[in-house]
This record gives sequence, structure tokens and C-alpha cells, in this order.
Amino acid sequence: MKTRLSGVIWLVFGLAVVVLMPSDQSLWIDEGFTVPYAQEDSFSEFTSRLESEQGSEALMPLGMFATWAGAKIFGQSELGLRAVSALWAAVAVLLLWRIGARVGVAWLPALLACHPFLWYYAGEVRPYAMAIAMGSGLLYALVTVLSSQRETRRGLYVLLIFGPLLCATHVLGVVPVAVVFGVIGFELLKRRWRPGTRDLPALGASGAVLALLGLYYLRVIPRGAGIVWEGPWKVGLSNLLFSGYELLGFLGFSPGRYELRKSAIEGGFGGVLQASAHPVTAGLVALALLYTLILLRFWSRSRSERPAAGRLAFMTGLAIILTVATIFALCLIVGTPFWGRHLASLLPFVVLFAGIAAEALSAAGRKPLNILALLLGATLLTSSLLVRFHPDHRRDDYRGAAAIARVAAQEGKTVWWTAAPETAKYYAVSFCEDGAPGQPACVVRTGNGDRKALAALPKPDVILISKPELHDTTGAVKNYIEEHRFRLTRRFMAFEEFELP
Repeated sequence: MKTRLSGVIWLVFGLAVVVLMPSDQSLWIDEGFTVPYAQEDSFSEFTSRLESEQGSEALMPLGMFATWAGAKIFGQSELGLRAVSALWAAVAVLLLWRIGARVGVAWLPALLACHPFLWYYAGEVRPYAMAIAMGSGLLYALVTVLSSQRETRRGLYVLLIFGPLLCATHVLGVVPVAVVFGVIGFELLKRRWRPGTRDLPALGASGAVLALLGLYYLRVIPRGAGIVWEGPWKVGLSNLLFSGYELLGFLGFSPGRYELRKSAIEGGFGGVLQASAHPVTAGLVALALLYTLILLRFWSRSRSERPAAGRLAFMTGLAIILTVATIFALCLIVGTPFWGRHLASLLPFVVLFAGIAAEALSAAGRKPLNILALLLGATLLTSSLLVRFHPDHRRDDYRGAAAIARVAAQEGKTVWWTAAPETAKYYAVSFCEDGAPGQPACVVRTGNGDRKALAALPKPDVILISKPELHDTTGAVKNYIEEHRFRLTRRFMAFEEFELP
């Protein structure tokens, strides 16, 4: 009874924390690609957009649908759009509560709720918080099957539900689903378990959904939807390092993503280390030390005190390693880099492993005050609060840049916009057709144009540029700024404003 009550208390704490995750700060590039789905009025318009999609959104059909449906309930403000992701974060916390009750780690939902990876993606208009929720369901299925032979059928049914849902949320969800299917299948073969007659409809329905999803992805992938990447990043060790950095919760103790990105492009790994030299970096050391102590505790106690928990942690770790290795191999073949968000469904697995490893038992089997677990949760929560509230971790300020562009255009100035147009349109920036002023107060798009293309455009009074490695790959806009002696008048998150003297 006491254990059950403590689990409910941790659950309530976790759900209360989720409320703080979404914000009304500016949408950034990736969110701008999702917004058009939320703005579609009808389901037929939504499906039509999905059908013609050339970006990675075509590989997230259920995620895009959740955004479209959520906008009908919460509206299309920044906070309303992000509320959908926060709801999926709450679902993940609920499932971790059930998992924690099953494995005897009552504080597991609180540990997930304190994790900065969940905080970041629960505050973003993308389907990664949804992937975390579906990954939690996948983990629940794995834990149920491995922890109790009597509930094999329940665990299998959970797998048959959340497996297809995760695959539909994001195409890369196919990999962890296949891995967990393999682990559970191996366990069932060891038990010589055979499906009964009443299991066949569920198996058939889940298999049919997976087959339909397979046909859908086989149709959209050949047209290049979200597969080909053109940018400064290549597949390599940096993908593994930064993904682990995110999934272990270090992000809040480092410079913001934009600063890290800029430092990596300009100075490589050395530039990242130099940028990370500031006071909150002490949190990196503290968190790394905590993980080391937790692993040492787990290694010394797993065999003698909790063999079942040790086996469950081993199987969880195996699922993580196999999933990451497979995705890394696939990305090497395709030539497209991956980051922590592409492994979002693994976050519950990482949290469970850390929770089991940090759990402590006395010699008599009683649970003492777990100082390591408390310190881990507090450190992760500190990292989360920095990610959520520190100005260095704010997203690209498209709202501020769009306001400048609109005002300058209304004053009769010619504005060049060298940034993502999708997010600008959300903030009511009106672009000129074919690059020429064909309507009042319009803004000229100059993304990745060469010198000849820029010469054909009306001469600018104001230039707004963001992430030139993406939007000015030719360097033509930067050269134009230098040649015509534009002066930098304003710098804000991921943007620079230049004007004629």
C-alpha cells in the first residue's frame, strides 16, 4: 500500500512538471514545416498535403495527424500548437508510472519528467514527444513480458498496439519496434509459448496495419521524402556523441543549440569544447560523476541482490544498443546524419536503465533513502530548467525577425529574407512573387541564390539572414553585404539584421 501511494505521489509530481514544458516563444525552422498541417481546415486537405509532401513530414504521418487534430482543440498559437506535445509527454509519464510499479522503482515517472530531453521536445511542434510516448508503450510491453510469464499475453497485446503506432509516428520507429519484437519473440520461443485462437485476430490486425504502413513508406521514400540531406553535417561519430549527450540529459549544462552548432561548424570538436567553458559546465561534470557512481553501484549489486532487475536492465540496454547500431548503419548507407531526436523513442529505455541501476536495496531487502537517485533527479531537473528558461537555449527568433521584415516592408523598404520561408509565413510575412515586388509590403526571398540571381533582384535596404550554412550556401548574400558595405544593426537568436549605412 505504501509503495503504491508513493508511486501515485511521484506520478502527480511528474504530471505537474509536464505543465511547465511548453512555451510561447518563437517557432523555429523545423516547427515551421509542421505548421502548415495544423493550418489545414479539413481532413481531406490534410491528406492532400501529406500526399504531395516532399520533406521528412511525409515520414511522420501519425505525428502530422496529431498536430492537425490538436490544432482544432488548442488553436494555432505557439502555446496551443505545443500543447499537443506536452500531452504526449504526460502519456509517457503515465506509462513510466506503470512500468515503475512493475519493476519496483516507484519514482521512475518523476525521473522521466525531470529529463531535459523530454522538456525540450514536449515544447516543440514536432512529433518527437509522441515518439517518446509510443516508445514508453513499447517498453511497457517488453517489461511486462520479461517480468512475468503469467502476463505474457498482456505484454504481447500492448506490443501489438504500440508497435504500429510508433511506426506510424515516425518511420525510424520501425527499428526499435523490430528490435523489441525480436527480443520478445526470442523470449516466447524459450518459453515455448504458442498463440491461442483468440490471439489470432489481434496478431492479424496488427500485422495488417504494419503491412499498410510498409506500403505507404515504400511509396513515399522513393520520391525522396526527407531522405536526402544537404547541409554541413555528415554521418559519423559526432552523431553518436551528440545523441548520447542529449539522451543522457547534459544539454542544459552546455551552450544553447545554436551556439553549439555554430562552434562545431567554425571550430569542430575543439570549438565545441571552447564554447562549453562557462560556469554551468560544472553541471556536466556533476552529472557524469553521478552516472559513473550509479553504474558502479549497479555492477556491484546486480548479481547478488536483484538478479531479475539486472536481467531486465541488460535486455533494455541490449535494445538500446541494437537500435542505435541499426539506425547508424542505415544512415551511413543513405548518407543522412541523425541526432538525438531521431532516437526519441529510446528515451524511456534510457530512463528505465538508469532507474534500475540507481535503485538501492539494503541487506534486509528494505529500500533506504536513495541519495544517488535524488541527486540524479535534481541534476536532471536543473538541466531541464536551464533548457526551458535560460535565454541561451531559446529557439531561433523567427517571430522577431518577421516583425522587423513586416515593418520595414510597410515603410516602403526592400527587404531580403535569407532564412526559412515556412516559419516566416506563420508570422504573416508576405513574400514577393518570383522575387520581384508584385504586391505592396512584400519581402524578397534570397535563399541560396548565386551572384547572378541576386543581381536580378531589387536592391535591398534591409537584409535578414539566418544560418547561412543552410540558407546562403553559395555565400552570395554574405559577399553582397561586404561589397555594398551593409552594417550589422541587430543580432538576435540565430538572426542578423543588416542595413545600408
